[in-house]
Amino acid sequence: MIMTARYSKILLYILILAVMLTALPASACAESEVAPAPAYFDIEPSVETIKVGLNSGNSAIYEAKLQNKTGSGYTLGYYDCTRVFHKLGYTDCAALSVRGDVGFVLPDDTKVGPYHMILNAVYGSFEEAKSAADGLWGGFPAYINGQYRVLVGAYANESKTYMAINDRGMDAQAFTGSEFSLLAAETDTWELKFLYDNGRTTKLSVRPAGTDKPETWFGGNAYCGDFEFMRSGYRLAVINYVGLEDYVKGVLPYEMNGEWPLEALKAQAVCARTYALNNLNAYYDNGFDLRNDTYSQVYRGMTGTTEKTDAAAELTSGKLVRYRGAVCKVYYMSSDGGSTDSGANVFSQRRAYLIGTEDPYEADVEFYNKTWKSELKSESIIYRLSRYGHELADISEINAVYSDMDNVIELEIKDVDGKTISISGEYCFRQLGLNSLHYRVSKQENEEGETVFVFQGGGWGHNCGMSQWGAYSMAYNHGADCNEIIDFYFNGANIG
Repeated sequence: MIMTARYSKILLYILILAVMLTALPASACAESEVAPAPAYFDIEPSVETIKVGLNSGNSAIYEAKLQNKTGSGYTLGYYDCTRVFHKLGYTDCAALSVRGDVGFVLPDDTKVGPYHMILNAVYGSFEEAKSAADGLWGGFPAYINGQYRVLVGAYANESKTYMAINDRGMDAQAFTGSEFSLLAAETDTWELKFLYDNGRTTKLSVRPAGTDKPETWFGGNAYCGDFEFMRSGYRLAVINYVGLEDYVKGVLPYEMNGEWPLEALKAQAVCARTYALNNLNAYYDNGFDLRNDTYSQVYRGMTGTTEKTDAAAELTSGKLVRYRGAVCKVYYMSSDGGSTDSGANVFSQRRAYLIGTEDPYEADVEFYNKTWKSELKSESIIYRLSRYGHELADISEINAVYSDMDNVIELEIKDVDGKTISISGEYCFRQLGLNSLHYRVSKQENEEGETVFVFQGGGWGHNCGMSQWGAYSMAYNHGADCNEIIDFYFNGANIG
């Protein structure tokens, strides 16, 4: 009986193993077969609000002037780390200016601020603080370190503040804000409306009030959504919190002509939406996801939208570029000069849907910089490369390595002292200030008898992903729809 049980177990194990082997796909059992593609998982993006840096770094401003275009006033508050807005108060002022509480000078050279009276009372709500402030000349509500307070006036220094306190018999002290303190005031009169000073963890945000979807004028453009302000010294970074679909509408007319074929615009809309979700928190240290320029995607709000661009966004609402269910890492450029290239060659990103493709479609249309030529002297090349940390003497030789798609993927640059450097991928055009990776390089003499390096090619951009002019031609000249455009430029990807 013992031997019988033992053999029974052995036979059972053999049977289970045979069933498992039978169930395996042939490719898993034979080394000669191509290995199965990696699994992709369809994870639905949950972020509906995009943070766009409108002004930051060198473009930071001293004062942000907002005009509620279609509504009336603003809700005052802050955003938490989950992109949820928390209301603190409100103002009926439609023309609102925000700046750091650092003081300012009136037209008559009178300095105003950065000191204020602060009442020796804490209030339980914004309404209580506002009611108390409204009863005082020059009074306005504030939110300081998690408490509602009331401030009065603006004075040049502490002594003048205490003089005013004594003159008015106020139960108050002198107050000046921290390095994070922000003031909101009526633009035309600079009547103070609100002070926000809550440390580095949260920043003042304002939400336009009024209609279902109010628009705010800022910097010459109309924007949907809210505005957040980050102070650094005397200057402000301005961030637009905008719904994903409104963001796409604000990108389309600036990345493509608003009157281009609808199917091309739909392909661009899907790319813009996908790019945004793939770059959440790309500028985390700066407090936003995306810039509003070509370093991310050009975005100018609602000002330049057309019926076609709005339709393209709405007809593709929620749709993304996908490969086997997964959301793709998308790239696009103005034109490719005749062929795109792989993500591995351009960005060191090996992705199945980013492979080099010969592009016959751009040849069917004419456009600015379809072909280009750049002549660079040795000193110009040395200067451009020095900005990226390369130190060279006079350039003696430049040799290019080309991909199967005839795009430059590596440059070997030698100087007269025998030093050699190599640059690869997208840097083969960025570091030299060229238009694309699709070019030839030669050493020649110009009309003045000077030695120059001649770069001659076509295309505009990094040559990876979708060509915008190619998409235009596919739609206009060949009747392609947005799915066919995406499938061509992203090699088997689809819209979903």
